Amino acid sequence: MMSEGTAFSQLNEMAEKARAFAIALPSARATQKHSTGLGFNLLGQRFVARMDEVVELMRVPQTTRVPGVKNFVLGVGNVRGRLMTVIDLAIFFGEPSVLPRAQRRVLAIEDDEHLVAFVVDDSYGMQHFPADAFKETIEDVPAMFQPFVRGAYEIAGVQWPVLSLKALADDPRLEKLAVINQ
Repeated sequence: MMSEGTAFSQLNEMAEKARAFAIALPSARATQKHSTGLGFNLLGQRFVARMDEVVELMRVPQTTRVPGVKNFVLGVGNVRGRLMTVIDLAIFFGEPSVLPRAQRRVLAIEDDEHLVAFVVDDSYGMQHFPADAFKETIEDVPAMFQPFVRGAYEIAGVQWPVLSLKALADDPRLEKLAVINQ
């Protein structure tokens, strides 16, 4: 049987050896900066939205259709007691989604006092990018998305365009959602 003094000294010796062979953590200055966003698919195009623009990622809520609104407005939804306008981005960009509603997701943004929900085709969850992978200019993004793209991250030859939901919310086509009969 081992005495307490012996057991303690053996543990102490093991701790000393561990300290001797330990690798120091990198300094805060040596670590690479990263950007995080929410990845999603819209009409077959991969995008990422900035985390500071999205207040919530959720399933498409039940909506109540509002008569006389544009076709891309699915209606209004009640999410935890707050009403939000639900906009189908695929239809907004002119091509209805072929994916089932259960697979589609909502990226919710808050604009002043209003919640706006943008329905996308699928979510890829949080994406982390090295800051030096960002580039201002971007290639191969369909023209319909270009006014809302704010650069891209490129990792291992895969491009993640940054789609600005704020720029999308500021689009004049979303200012008045009612269809005006003339």
